[in-house]
Amino acid sequence: MNSWTGLGVYLVVGVLGGYIGSRLKLPGGVMVGAMVAVILFKVLANTKWGDVPGGYTFMVQILIGVMVGAGYNKEVAGLFSSLALPVVISTLVLVGAGLLMSVILMKFGVMDGTTAYLSTSPGAMSALISLAGESAAHPTVVMAFHFFRVVFIILTAPLIFQLLRFWLGSSTP
Repeated sequence: MNSWTGLGVYLVVGVLGGYIGSRLKLPGGVMVGAMVAVILFKVLANTKWGDVPGGYTFMVQILIGVMVGAGYNKEVAGLFSSLALPVVISTLVLVGAGLLMSVILMKFGVMDGTTAYLSTSPGAMSALISLAGESAAHPTVVMAFHFFRVVFIILTAPLIFQLLRFWLGSSTP
């Protein structure tokens, strides 16, 4: 089966999974439902449906760029000046923590440096998986790290919000 046919199958399965996740009102239900549905399909199907073609990844990156660009407005521009320092500090802390973790993983022989760095880096899963595919890294390993992190954050976010409300003594964190 060619990769474009496989992509079509994955899209149908993903849309169904996303719809189910949305209807179940899961946190991040559309994305998590689509990912889980495709993973379950691949595990349960006894045939290789093909990898996602490279052109598809290119188009998805363009669509994500368009979505981010379309979300830009005067209010967002106004927030940049007041948020610049916290954004820079949190970015440096997250990148530093990812770098430290990647060095540890590499030193213990868990994985190569490129895969370790892309796996532990903060950022958009799709962009980092694409970088892994274009480099000497292992995209499947990078995807596994980011998939777990995204699902973990989505599933624990409601609990964290409640804890913040409790600790801060307010109705909104």
